[in-house]
Amino acid sequence: MNTGDATYIKKMNRLILIEELIQHMTLSRSELSRKTGLNKATVSAQVQELLDDDLFIEKVAGETTSRGRKPIILEINGQAGYSVGIDIDEKKFFFIFSDLKGRVLHRDEKPLENTQLSLVSSEIIEILQPLIQKYNDLYSPHCLVGIGIGVHGIVNRKNEIVYTPKEKWTKENIAQYFEEAFNVDTHVDNNANLSVFAEQVYSEYISDLFCVTLYTGIGLGIIKNHEIYRGFQGFAGEIGHMIIETNGAQCTCGNLGCWELYASDKALKKKLASVYPLYSDHERLQKMFDHGGENQYMDEYLHYLAVGLNNIINIFNPEKLILNSPFLNAHPELITKVEGKLQSKFNNYKEIRVSILGNKACAIGASALALKKFLGVSTLIHANYHYHI
Repeated sequence: MNTGDATYIKKMNRLILIEELIQHMTLSRSELSRKTGLNKATVSAQVQELLDDDLFIEKVAGETTSRGRKPIILEINGQAGYSVGIDIDEKKFFFIFSDLKGRVLHRDEKPLENTQLSLVSSEIIEILQPLIQKYNDLYSPHCLVGIGIGVHGIVNRKNEIVYTPKEKWTKENIAQYFEEAFNVDTHVDNNANLSVFAEQVYSEYISDLFCVTLYTGIGLGIIKNHEIYRGFQGFAGEIGHMIIETNGAQCTCGNLGCWELYASDKALKKKLASVYPLYSDHERLQKMFDHGGENQYMDEYLHYLAVGLNNIINIFNPEKLILNSPFLNAHPELITKVEGKLQSKFNNYKEIRVSILGNKACAIGASALALKKFLGVSTLIHANYHYHI
């Protein structure tokens, strides 16, 4: 075996041990050996390196039924560093700090005064700088290990923004601003992709998962064989621009009758504002629940939602489909009504449910992506930690 082969095998063994410990939270050296199939000498040597790198820590196990010395268990060292996830939306951004065990340390939402990308980046960097300085002092020696950024638009495989329909950003590299400011790797992706990744990491670790985000627009995040599916150049998932009314309303994309003009949260609020102009958004939504929810506007919204879901289900045959919508997250009982409108005999899926992460999903996914890239692992599973996010 040449040196290159030995180095590669050593690196792969290291990643296997990290993945296993993340998934199971605590394991002894002998358990790591048994679960990974690596011999005890290999595990012992790799674990020592990971301890020296401050990525693993040792603890004495709790109560044991056997006599003698209590076993030493290993954990990921959450205190060794942290990542930052940012969700940039129209006129605001949401951000999250997470430690190396995926526990959320800090989260907040701030308004944005500008729309030009360089100015938006400067605004965000100015807000993050004192927080990053604070957490660098608390989480060391690795400190800030990476930044993830979610944008509501198309991102290509080169980490570049291709186009955002709201801000009109075209062919932009937002990562450079953050890499220069904080000297860490910065990863950029579409908000729907990061949302489905967050759902997989924190709640639903299955190989094929779909998440529809229904906020100001509609996006589809797809995980296929544990990987985010991006299509040819990163354009996959622009499901909000699927045409469901051939002679429908004009969309900014250039087509008529796009799905997000009828089934997004923004579209629902716009419709209710025209019907109940004297009420607040909250009161308008409540009006739809008058008479036990038998309301023509409710029925119309759920009808258009079901039309789009029907197409997704027939095309992809998903095992589980998560709907992340402010309205539906607040009223999960409506999923039954939506399913009642899926009449096709070809509809085949295991479950449709609302998101447990809500509007935090994109930022959480961005933070998790930065952590995954730092660790170099192929899988990241935090669902067993049962964090309250």
